[in-house]
Amino acid sequence: MSDQTANNKRIAKNTIFLYIRMIFVLIITLYTTRVVLNALGVEDYGIYNVVCGFVALFGFLNTSLSQGIQRFFNYEAGRGGDEAVVKVFNTAFIIQLALVILLFVVLEVVGYYWFSSKLIVPAERRDVAWIIFQFSIASMLINILSTPYAALVMSFERMNYYALVSIVDAIVKLFVALALPYIPSDKLLFYGGLLLATSILNFLLYSIYCRKNFPKIRLNLTFDVHLFRSMFAFSGWNFLGSLASMVKTQGTNILLNSFFGVIVNASSGIAAQVSSAIQQFSLNIVIAFKPQLVTAYSQNNTTRVQKMMFIMSKVGFMLVFTLAIPILLEIDYILALWLGDSVPTYAASFSQLTIVAMVVGIFNAPVTQVIHATGRMKRYQIVTSLTMCSILPISWFFFRMGYNASLVYWITVFITILNQCFSLVVLHSEFKYSYKQYFKEIVLPCTVIAILAPILPWILCRSLDASFVRLILVILGAGIVMFALGYSILLNKAEKLLVNNVVKNKIVKRKNK
Repeated sequence: MSDQTANNKRIAKNTIFLYIRMIFVLIITLYTTRVVLNALGVEDYGIYNVVCGFVALFGFLNTSLSQGIQRFFNYEAGRGGDEAVVKVFNTAFIIQLALVILLFVVLEVVGYYWFSSKLIVPAERRDVAWIIFQFSIASMLINILSTPYAALVMSFERMNYYALVSIVDAIVKLFVALALPYIPSDKLLFYGGLLLATSILNFLLYSIYCRKNFPKIRLNLTFDVHLFRSMFAFSGWNFLGSLASMVKTQGTNILLNSFFGVIVNASSGIAAQVSSAIQQFSLNIVIAFKPQLVTAYSQNNTTRVQKMMFIMSKVGFMLVFTLAIPILLEIDYILALWLGDSVPTYAASFSQLTIVAMVVGIFNAPVTQVIHATGRMKRYQIVTSLTMCSILPISWFFFRMGYNASLVYWITVFITILNQCFSLVVLHSEFKYSYKQYFKEIVLPCTVIAILAPILPWILCRSLDASFVRLILVILGAGIVMFALGYSILLNKAEKLLVNNVVKNKIVKRKNK
């Protein structure tokens, strides 16, 4: 078996682990959201969403650093082996520890000002909101310290354990949610406190596993100045991308709170849950491919890097759009089935527009991963970050003119399309992929599929009354159509041959048994 074949099989195996994780986490998380919303009520759920969202604003600092840590683990492992990984791990932990101290000070100071003059919550819930704010800070700081351990697990492609921790996390949160109706004291305080305990559990699960399974990689707090400069330079430019992501999500949440209050925040939170659940399908592909993509680039295997970028784009689109079609068509029924009688106003329209933006944005993830592999972040992050950050001032301008809350999501769709065009141009200046091949293999077939695939599910929706049976038929119709169109239109000849060979081998093995 060739090294490349073994690597491909490992990617396939890791993808399976990640999808098992995703299915469990998706089902549990969606049900947990319904339980929490019913137990807390729309008002307290909106308070929790906006307070935690404010803390998450500052999480982009950790996001930019954690992506750098993951990249350097893979890059140095491809060049220098275990000794280089030890240096990355210890330098990364010291950086994360310094970030914890910095964020604690900044959040306490800025948070006090925000609570005093900007946050809109009922007066009788301000004290509770402040305590939830403290819980959220502590939870985020613990997650930051977990980052080097989680990155180590993923860099060694131990996706089975990564999946296990995610499933345990979701199950614990479900038990917390199920306990809420039976709590005689303040339910919101109980919920925030136990979610903090869940973050501590995740830290212990990752750190103990790394100590037992990677004995050569020990925390000794040695600091490599040269490595720190490289990591900091990478993370410094990556910081802009994390800032833009924050503006698109949490910044929008705060803007909605300022103009429309916590009830609209509840709708925004539901839309975020829906889009996040779907997005996990594509993110699993990124997680599975990223270690080998960065390693391939570090070994100057540019042909494999381009192939992996294209496959990530195709598979990500297929998985996301297969789910997006039935959710877009059946959003009212799905929300009623999921949340019962507690569906907030705007939840349906927010969810639909968020999904449309996400389908377009799904093509950006492979581009970003290749840029991360090159390490040349400056131009890419400046262009894309300025583009995405424009969502906030444009939305503010229209809200001041009296437009409704949904407009921010229409703006997000437009800006996401624009950002993808800019991203492809900048990527070409750093990594010479083929424009013609990208258009032929990605843009054109995906556009055709996006037009044709919804036709059959839409006919089913128009022909049948709303029911669980119709929902299942729409899901099956979308899946069958996407599989047929994906195989016939999206896959190139080599990829079709690979799929055919895999199917034939499976059939032969079953016959031999």
